[in-house]
Amino acid sequence: MKEWFSLGKLKSLGMDKLIICLLVGIFLLVICIPTRARKEGEEEKKAEAGSEEIQTEVEVLEERLAAMLQKVQGVGRVEVMITVTGEYNQIEGVVVVAEGADLPQVRQDIIETAQALFPIAAHKIKVCKMVEESGGMK
Repeated sequence: MKEWFSLGKLKSLGMDKLIICLLVGIFLLVICIPTRARKEGEEEKKAEAGSEEIQTEVEVLEERLAAMLQKVQGVGRVEVMITVTGEYNQIEGVVVVAEGADLPQVRQDIIETAQALFPIAAHKIKVCKMVEESGGMK
């Protein structure tokens, strides 16, 4: 049986061809080894995509709550901000700024509406009176 690899064949290749083969082998190894930076980059992209998805979901909830509250008598114009935290996008707080928030019944209606829609305690819902815009300035 003939040997496919022998020192005699290696010596007959010549030093320059041997170095080229060695460098090509090292180059192939370097390309195949996964880098930490590549993994971190992929993780960052996944996190950003997840963050954007969460942001979109929160914006939809804010818009739906605002639309619902504007239908409640006495509330008037409204703006809503919802904060979420954690892996499961748990709602941490709700801020509602409404034109009619100076009336106690309207404040109570806003809090009860938010509690009916989201699993959140009343102390995590802040209702504020909206500042009236003066003249033609916005």
